[in-house]
Formats: sequence, C-alpha cells, structure tokens
Amino acid sequence: MAGWKVLFWRGFGLLFISELAAGGGGETSGDDDKNDHDHELIKDLPNTFNWTHRYECHGKTCDRWLDVTCAAHLLSFGSVSEATMDFQVSIQLVEQWLDPRVANLTKEERVPVAPEVDMWIPHVDFTNAKSVTVTTGEDETSMWVSRDGFINRALRYDIRASCPMNLQSFPLDKQRCKLKLDGVDDVRLRWGFPFIWTQDVPVVTDATALHSQFKLTGITTKAYVNSFLPNAKGKGCTYAASTCGFEGADDCLTDTQHCEDAVGTRECDGCQYFTGNCQNRSRDCGLLETGDKNTFTTLEIQLHLSRRLAYHLLQMYIPSTSIVIMSWVSFWIDIAAVPARVCLGVTTVLTMTAQSGRTFAMPEVSYVRAIDVWIVVCQLFVFSALIEYAVVNFVYRFGGLVVRKLSNAKAQDHGTDDVTAVKIQQLKNPGDKGKRKAQAIDNACRVIFPSSFIVFNMVYWAVYLL
Repeated sequence: MAGWKVLFWRGFGLLFISELAAGGGGETSGDDDKNDHDHELIKDLPNTFNWTHRYECHGKTCDRWLDVTCAAHLLSFGSVSEATMDFQVSIQLVEQWLDPRVANLTKEERVPVAPEVDMWIPHVDFTNAKSVTVTTGEDETSMWVSRDGFINRALRYDIRASCPMNLQSFPLDKQRCKLKLDGVDDVRLRWGFPFIWTQDVPVVTDATALHSQFKLTGITTKAYVNSFLPNAKGKGCTYAASTCGFEGADDCLTDTQHCEDAVGTRECDGCQYFTGNCQNRSRDCGLLETGDKNTFTTLEIQLHLSRRLAYHLLQMYIPSTSIVIMSWVSFWIDIAAVPARVCLGVTTVLTMTAQSGRTFAMPEVSYVRAIDVWIVVCQLFVFSALIEYAVVNFVYRFGGLVVRKLSNAKAQDHGTDDVTAVKIQQLKNPGDKGKRKAQAIDNACRVIFPSSFIVFNMVYWAVYLL
C-alpha cells in the first residue's frame, strides 16, 4: 500500500508532505492514485530564467524595494559573558519574499523545494554576530514556494553576538542585548507572518530553554531605516516596532520535565512558543522613499535581561553579611579576654579579605560596581570592629590616668625651665574607671554597628534595585 513520508517540523508546528514512498504488499486504491498527484516536490526549475540572480522588474510601476517578511523562533538562550561582552542564542529564522518566476509552478497552496535546488535568496546579515553557524541539515527541507509566487525559507542558527554592557550596578544590573539583521541591495525587511508561520506574533520564544544567569523580562522587535552614511537625515526612523512583556515566563522553567513527558499539550506548547503580552506601533519613514543606494533596512531583536540574584546572594552577599555580624560578637566578649577578642577581630578581617578576593570573570572597568561598594563597606565594618577593641583596650588600661598641667612657677620648683610642665597622676583605683569607660564604648558599639549596617543596606538596595 502506498504511504506518505511525513515531515513534522517542530520549530513551527507545521506538517509538510515531502515525498511519496512506494511499498509492497497490498493494492493501491483509486483515491491513493489521485492523491499522488496532489502533492509534489520541486526538484528542477525551468531554464527560462537565471535563478541565481534577483528577478528584475522592467515595468514602470515596479517598486524599488523588495519586501522580505521575517519571523523568528528563539529556540534557546545561553550564557551571557561579561568578560567578552557577548551572548549565545539559537534561533530559527523564517523569511518570505515574492518572486513572480515561481508563480504557477504548482497548483498546490505550497510545496517544498528539494535541498539541492539553487535559487536566488535575499542578502540578510547578522551584523553584530561574532560567529554564525547554520544548524539546519543539508538534507532538510528549508524552502517552500506557493502558487502565488511567494518563497519561504527557514533556517536554524547558533549565534554568538556582541552585547556591550554597563556593569555599574553589577550584580543587580539589567542589560539589553540585541540581535541585528541588515538587508542590503534594496531589501526592505519587516516583521510579519510568512505563510508557513502559524504563530500570532512574529517572534516567539521557547521559555523552557532560557538557561542563563539572566531572566528574560521582555522582547522588543524593531524595523528601522539605516544608512551607510554617518549622519544621514532620517537614519534610525523606526517604521514598525513591538514590545512584549514576558511576565510568567519563569513559570515555564518548572514545567520542563512535564513537557518532556507531555509534548503537544496546551500548557507545554504555550511555554515552547511563548509570545508574551505585546503592544505594536508603526509610523511612516520618508527616507524609505527618498533614500539612495546608501540606504538599507535593519531588523532588531532586543532581549530585556534582568540578572538573577540567587547565585550572588549565596556566594557573596550572605557570606559577607555573616562575617560582618560575626565581628560584632567581639562587643559581648569580656574586655580582659585579649586573646579571644584579638583572634576574632583578626579572623573576621582576614576572612573578609579572602571573600573580597573572589574574582568574577569580568573586564577591568574604570568605574565602581555595586559589588565593589558592598565589599569595601563590609571590609570597613569588620576592620572598624577590630580597631574598636584596640581603643577599648587602651581605655581599659589607661582610662584611670589624669594628665595635669603645672604652672611655670611650679615647674621652676621642680627644677625645669619649661613654661609648662606635664605630670601624669595616677588615681587610687584606675582599673574601675577605665573599665567603666571601656564598657560604655562596647555598649554603644552594640547599637551603633548593627544600626549603621542596617541603614547602609536600606540605602544600598534602594539605590541599586530601584
């Protein structure tokens, strides 16, 4: 019985029939013979045209721009490196354009094109990419044509793209990384819905595959006019934009295992093709009509990122806070227990120094980061606690001594020619008075140090989080 070999493309949730496979054993019905002619695979193109060049329109009404409609599926979002200022992303990009030469090549609504067929495609570049790898297999179907003359091409890419970052608020920072696509040679790029695209928005995300130290809070897609000239009038005019909030995307990460066991459910599809809450806007750009050959268009995907704080809380903030609090224990230890208090003070200082020496893989920057402010203040607290005991110990030992100034006459009686003389007179019970002064300092520090640290935390988190 004749059967169909079915290509199921998970990236778009589409089902395409690519080839007819004949099998033995059984009779073929008349309906099967009829269906055999309803589907086809384009393996050859007519020799009437030069298919390696763009279709040339010689009519007076021909538009200068070739509209290329794009849609994208963000398959995964990998590591973001502060050291190299870049990020990794896997993306599935779909492009659609009109080529009248393929119109009426088929009577079907759309048919796949064999991978070995060569056809002209628009020139679209990932301009801010450091490396681009096409992961679509050579034998996979990546192009479809419709009877109206539209061509769809879909490829998967692994991309490492540059992402300049401002790290002043690190690790409480928010970043915005971009993926840019430039269309040259009179190609007008725009976000839209190619005929093989089944989603409600042009850019969707697999929210179960966002494994990074950042949380994806939203995506902004833009299409704007660009120019090779530095100060072209109208450059940067955005003729289409969309901003999608990704509230609830984090909930999908907890459903990863569930989706592996229940592929195709509404909940899993909603996470694997996450759209967010989107708002669209558009405007007219005059440069698209008046621009010269230096004018081109750019598509941009902006990823709104917020750094996840759990790792840094466990590795830096909580340990350093514990060290600071441990240094305050010294205020409750007896003043006469010199070895205990000195040992505790030195230990906390050295531990905090070692903690601050934990290096993050980051570039050397000329500005102060939030983590630097935290470390310096914590070091000051533990160092101040050690110095506090030095002061307390001095007061404890010498707080009962009184310094008296003698007049010039009395100084002469003591056989000296100085105008004034200094005499240190010891009280009858110096230890009692010195101990009271030292204890008063310790008592005050028990309140001052924690209060100051609480105030610092309130200011610190308010400044860098709000």
